[in-house]
Amino acid sequence: NKGEQDGMEVGHVLAVYRAGETIRDPVTEDPKDTVTLPDEHAGVVLVFRTFDRLSYALVMEASRPMHLYDKVRRPER
Repeated sequence: NKGEQDGMEVGHVLAVYRAGETIRDPVTEDPKDTVTLPDEHAGVVLVFRTFDRLSYALVMEASRPMHLYDKVRRPER
């Protein structure tokens, strides 16, 4: 949850990312060795309403389903 206290403003455009999975390293034999895959781009949202500790955003583009606890950050250009 990000809101005005975090600098969120109406009109901000944010990219949404799904956290990359952690999987067992297929190259090594040790089951303790893991690899974390990169985050996956899920879409773009536009903030249209802010409160102290949360904001509402409209989904402008979605390449896959978005879920609770997905990460948001400035879109890469």
